[in-house]
Amino acid sequence: MFRYIALLLVCTGIAAGGLFSFKKRGPQYERLQTGDIVFQDTGGEQGAAVKAATGSNYTHCGVVFEQDGKLYVLEAVQPVSVVTLDNFRKRSRIFHARRLQDQGKLNQRALQKALNWGRSQLGKDYDLMFQWDDETLYCSELVWKIYKKSTDLELCQPKTFKSYFLDRPEVRRVIAQRYGDPGKMPAKEPVVAPSDLAASPLLEEVPRR
Repeated sequence: MFRYIALLLVCTGIAAGGLFSFKKRGPQYERLQTGDIVFQDTGGEQGAAVKAATGSNYTHCGVVFEQDGKLYVLEAVQPVSVVTLDNFRKRSRIFHARRLQDQGKLNQRALQKALNWGRSQLGKDYDLMFQWDDETLYCSELVWKIYKKSTDLELCQPKTFKSYFLDRPEVRRVIAQRYGDPGKMPAKEPVVAPSDLAASPLLEEVPRR
């Protein structure tokens, strides 16, 4: 989906280096392609909280695009930036790749919309409060909105905070750090987790080698 936005993203020199520890690679898939969504477990306190809240090992995600034969991932870290697919995979033992079933939706019009919107997100701060506006972005919000704004597809139905397991100790610690009190969380704020995207009926697993 992002073949034509790569120069705008990669040439900025913004990267997510140093944010995650590097580990062994996950499963080997056939060559990925533009528009594929990749998932991993980032570890750390927030990763543990996301895992506990969702019951899934997927705590981070991004969108693959190709430029000059090389694969990159557009992701919302601090800040929204680009990393090579190879370095993305090295961060975690967990790696999963899913692909839009209806590839006809990724047409030239969708590519242009992805270009216009993706370019405007580069360099934005990571959204620690998990809000649904476009001022700051978290990983699964970025992926969801890329598809919505470029293809008009909603990969999954956004949930609310109360849809997750908020009483787990790992989750409560992060809530206390971010909001001070659970009552201050925006109860009706739309939320999309990486696991919600991974479960989308519009996606299928990329074939493994």
